[in-house]
Amino acid sequence: MMDVARLAQVAARGLAEAGTEVLFGLPGGGSNLEIIGAAEAAGLKFVLTHGESAAAIMAGVYGELTGNPGACVVTRGPGAASSINGVAQALLDRQPVLVLSDAVPASDIARVSHQRLDHRALFAPAAKASGLLGAGDAAQVMQDALSVATSPPAGPVHLDIDPTAASHAPRPAAPLEAGSVAAINTMLAAARKPVVVIGVGARHEAAAIRALLAGTSIPVLQTYKAKGTIPDSLLNAAGLLTGATIEAPVLHAADVIVSIGLDAVELIPGSWPYQAPVLALSSWPQESSVPRLAAATVGPLPELLAALPRLPDGWDPGFAQRERERALHVILSGPAAGVGLAPWEVVQELRSIAPPGSVATVDAGAHMLVAMPLWFTENPGEVLVSSGLATMGFALPAAIAASLLQPGVRVFCLVGDGGLGMVLGELETAARLRLPLTIAVFNDSALSLIKIKQRASGHGGSRAVSYGPTDFAGIARACGIQSMRVTNKRELRDAARRSLEVAGPVLLDVLVDPSGYPHILDAIRGAA
Repeated sequence: MMDVARLAQVAARGLAEAGTEVLFGLPGGGSNLEIIGAAEAAGLKFVLTHGESAAAIMAGVYGELTGNPGACVVTRGPGAASSINGVAQALLDRQPVLVLSDAVPASDIARVSHQRLDHRALFAPAAKASGLLGAGDAAQVMQDALSVATSPPAGPVHLDIDPTAASHAPRPAAPLEAGSVAAINTMLAAARKPVVVIGVGARHEAAAIRALLAGTSIPVLQTYKAKGTIPDSLLNAAGLLTGATIEAPVLHAADVIVSIGLDAVELIPGSWPYQAPVLALSSWPQESSVPRLAAATVGPLPELLAALPRLPDGWDPGFAQRERERALHVILSGPAAGVGLAPWEVVQELRSIAPPGSVATVDAGAHMLVAMPLWFTENPGEVLVSSGLATMGFALPAAIAASLLQPGVRVFCLVGDGGLGMVLGELETAARLRLPLTIAVFNDSALSLIKIKQRASGHGGSRAVSYGPTDFAGIARACGIQSMRVTNKRELRDAARRSLEVAGPVLLDVLVDPSGYPHILDAIRGAA
């Protein structure tokens, strides 16, 4: 029987060989400390977090940015249960993650009920697979688990650590074979005005996609997860694709829509009202019938893209940029702020100050609707957002992971008061690690997006969506973070500039007027 120390060494060696350099987590009893010690001995850095969900989010962002498996360690029972939100985030945002947990040993199950949960049942709906690292060929189990995590679509894999039980390995998928693009090429030959839509599956194929579009005026729409695949400054950049109505004029003008790496999980629920046939290239089969595909092929995207012909281009050279500017104008034409700042003013001011190459992490909530179109990007990874799960509490853990990966790069964390309230403990993590973060809290003491959706029924009233005033600047100072309360554009501009001169994190507690949010939601998704 292999002991816990040996299993921990196997796990750490497998992660190191897969290119993983950081392990996130919150240890408990059992094998956790053995895993952390073995990881550090193998050259990995351990980052202690305040919550398991945050640790899983950090691991997911690590995986998204590097393409290597992110990793987190959690304890049995409550630790495993607490990680589920972050694990589900990795599943629906297609991020490779390995979650390692200790477990009640199989040899003790008959006598131990304390903290005993069926981990496989717990992780079943939130992970790609769940297995056990124990007696047997542990190295092969690790190899198989990492293969499952990184194979398309990437996602989280969970492993219990139990030397008293037989290993159970997730089953790796067969390697992708190159698909045929013949049907797609035939339909492209008859087209004049293709629109290209880029999704999460293409976020590592920026060079090939930019080469495909070079010298053309073909409009491109990018999903939240694909933002930066082409630069917003490029002539082709027509805006964002979310399944909403604001991008409709671009798609209605197409005679064919070429989907590259689009996953239906990225679209808000709704119909697909466009008449142009959709031709899809993807690294994994799609489970949704929306949009309905006229032709599709699945295989390694670099090979599929290389097999495409030069795309037809019957577009007016200014069409894409005019449509993008139209959409931005609609967003920015909301009512002026009464007290505090309009949410779009916060994003514009911060973006104008952010140095080139800065990264923004964006939490779920009403402010996301202005942050995503207004935070201009030039390269992949410059904006990080929870799209598939759209979970609150994402932006601060994501900012910590992004900053660890890119030392010296300023990371701007754009988070609502509700989302920050879920992960306040991670302010201490950012302070302890002295990370160069500028954390901007959109503080309006409400769940503003839910408040807008409440218009139709009024159910719950203010008690369902409103918080009491919270001094986030004071909380940040208590964690050792420099912080400032901001009530107007001049104060925001000055505070943001000063934040760039601080080696560690800075929090800007921004008073936001939420009265413009209904206009934003109606402009992007259509009036309710």
